Amino acid sequence: MSTVSGVISRQVLPACDNLCFFCPALRTRSRQPVKRYKKLISDIFPRSQEEEVNDRKIGKLCDYASKNPLRIPKIADSLEQKFYKELRNENYKFVKVVMCIYRKFLSSCKEQMPLFASSLLSIMYTLLDQTNQDILIIGCESLFDFVNNQKDGTYMFNLEGLIPKLCQVAQEPGEDERAKHLRAAGLQTLSAMVWFMGENSHISVEFDNIASVVLENYRGHGKESNDPNQNHWVQEVNKTEGCVSSSPDLAMKVPSWKIIVNDRGELDVTAEDSKNPCFWSRVCLHNMANLGKEATTMRRVLESLFRYFDSENQWPIENGIAFPVLKDMQILMDNSGQSMHFLLSILVKHLDHKNVLKQPNMQLDIVQVVTNLARLTKIQSSVAIVSAVSDIMRHLRKSIHYSLDDAKLGDQVINWNRRFHKAVDECLTELSSKVGDAGQILDVMASMLENISSITVIARTTISAVYRTAQIIASLPNLSYSKKAFPEALFHQLLPAMVHPDHETRVGAHQIFSVVLVPSSVCPHLDSDVSDSKKNVDLPRSLSRTVSVFSSSAALFEKLKRQQNPSKENDIDVNNENGVMNRIKSTYSRVYSFRSSPPPDVDNATNRRSKEVDGARLRLSSHQITLLLSSIWAQSMSPGNMPENYEAIAHTYSLVLLFSRAKTSYRDALIRSFQLAFSLRNVSLKGGGCVPPSRRRSLFVLSTSMVIFASKAYNIPPLIPLVKPTISDKVVDPFLCLVEDSKLQISDAGLGQNTTYGSKEDDASALKCLSEIEIREDQTKESLASVIVKNLDNIMECEEAAIRDQLLQGFLPDDSCSLGSQFFSDAPANVHQNNKKYLDKVNHVYQILRLSRP
Repeated sequence: MSTVSGVISRQVLPACDNLCFFCPALRTRSRQPVKRYKKLISDIFPRSQEEEVNDRKIGKLCDYASKNPLRIPKIADSLEQKFYKELRNENYKFVKVVMCIYRKFLSSCKEQMPLFASSLLSIMYTLLDQTNQDILIIGCESLFDFVNNQKDGTYMFNLEGLIPKLCQVAQEPGEDERAKHLRAAGLQTLSAMVWFMGENSHISVEFDNIASVVLENYRGHGKESNDPNQNHWVQEVNKTEGCVSSSPDLAMKVPSWKIIVNDRGELDVTAEDSKNPCFWSRVCLHNMANLGKEATTMRRVLESLFRYFDSENQWPIENGIAFPVLKDMQILMDNSGQSMHFLLSILVKHLDHKNVLKQPNMQLDIVQVVTNLARLTKIQSSVAIVSAVSDIMRHLRKSIHYSLDDAKLGDQVINWNRRFHKAVDECLTELSSKVGDAGQILDVMASMLENISSITVIARTTISAVYRTAQIIASLPNLSYSKKAFPEALFHQLLPAMVHPDHETRVGAHQIFSVVLVPSSVCPHLDSDVSDSKKNVDLPRSLSRTVSVFSSSAALFEKLKRQQNPSKENDIDVNNENGVMNRIKSTYSRVYSFRSSPPPDVDNATNRRSKEVDGARLRLSSHQITLLLSSIWAQSMSPGNMPENYEAIAHTYSLVLLFSRAKTSYRDALIRSFQLAFSLRNVSLKGGGCVPPSRRRSLFVLSTSMVIFASKAYNIPPLIPLVKPTISDKVVDPFLCLVEDSKLQISDAGLGQNTTYGSKEDDASALKCLSEIEIREDQTKESLASVIVKNLDNIMECEEAAIRDQLLQGFLPDDSCSLGSQFFSDAPANVHQNNKKYLDKVNHVYQILRLSRP
């Protein structure tokens, strides 16, 4: 029977087909069974445009396709033909049905996606080329589902071509609901694209375009919504004070991507949010923050944002979006485990971008954004925040340089320089407070001082920037160098700066040394019950502006006096286990000139401050003390010194004395300190060499004051009444005065007189004063040495003669102290010739003395 059926099917019916062509029942097509997938597809489409799509029949087609994967290419071909046919006929209802089938395929046939992906991508390219808004929305939603159902980056480069089309959709103009819905659809798909890039560690070449579209919709178009929940984040943009909270609750609520898209790749947000472009813009920003899994990628993301802010001038805090955007990025980066400081570091480096350098106002706006972002960051030590501090210190140096010669540039330039300097100073204060460890910033200061230029202007601006930084970090805990010696890197950069050709630079080096060694000289004592957060907020206002940094030694001497008097209560041991004097409550001046003199009430303030002390943080090693004394020897005999130089030298000398008391070998420091004082006094009286008379006069006052300071530090009271009359009986130097045997400072009388320091008239007056000085028998070096030996404690009689002999020897600098001659070897021939000759002669004399020393 089967044989007969086969014969009929192969031979009889084909013949009938040719003969009986009028009979439809005998045609070939009627004998072949209808394909089931075609029947399923035809059943899905409604009979009219008004009927709804039958989801149950779409499900049947998907089940059939999953069970018959070989049929999927033909199903895709049929759907694609149907799509183009209905699109040409503008039957958009059926176009939507086709896309509904594809979107169902994406979730039901993930394993078979390669079989229909090319067809779907071709259709989506066509959809996004249309002008009908409904069709564009359908294309965006379909592409959103396609991206979310990808398991790998197979179609990454196929999707690249769709990004410009999506960006164009997201830039649809208009404020009607349809335009907003269209922009939201485009941004929704872009958010999926950004997420897909992060999953596959890929950055599109069109990423700048994506960033621009996202930021354009970040705040929304036109008027803001009246919904307080939607406007709450807008209010944050206008906050320019430091009280801006970093809480993410203040920003628009944006759930994580895992909540927005469920496990099946379907959208799970409210209908209102799904049509809100601002919402999807923030979702894109959220995915961008998670995109940077490494520093290079995150830098690429941030640079795209910065380029948009530059081109659209969005940096101003008052009306720009840079601050709220970066604030959200900062919060998102922190929540994802990335460093918040990295953003600050990249943003500070953006100040050097070629687009920013030519726009001064933009630089100012960026600095203000950095300052406000820094207020929201956590206190945490990191490489990124230290790098940001280093970069902002460079800009502080530039701002100081700008303000030096701006008098002839007009009021507008002067005002901008002042504003920029103030903004950079405030920014440095905020960034430094987030480091958490002053020791790391001390290393940055050392790096900036390395190979300091011999050019006066550059040297002054550099030393000013470092000095200001030292003032700012005085209140920070010094964890790296707690109970350790003065940082070696910074110390070995300060020594050359102390013998720099420029006298103001030399003063600045002493100021830096004083602030780092005694931080309380610029930072007042803070009550222990004040919270850390409050301390950070009030830091700029807690720094007083009335007292010179060189008041710290006077306060330390006052405290030493109270400690040595057992009749007073609440005394604190100077030689405590920390090894140094406790910190004193003092203040600083924000003025960058080193010539400013302290106000008249400094001494009374010093007495009051000495009552409130705290433990010092640093020490001086024996080697550092030796080098400092050798450096002071070279500095003191410079022919280019000014009164403020002698004031700075005296202060540093006092600190060396006070900090040497804690050393077990303090007797060596005692001997060398007296040797230094006696040798300088001898040079001042005998004259000769290249030291002018006015400097010799100041040198005599300095050396006599040094003897008094050493007597107080090492508790040798009988020495003071012997040497003090030489500078108290007559006004030896009208430019310098000794205050309460504790401090050498610039005299107000000298500043007010008409005679210029170092002029011919002043030199003649100095020669007259020096010639009238008479050293009595009990004031000679031999007599003073005997008094010192008699008042030393814990020495044997056999040691007295040896110590006395050592005191009578001249001071010889240490071998390792170069005396700073390297600065003058590179100086121009017509600059600082006297200083260069002076150092050459000092080094020559030093070598002769060393060879002749027994």
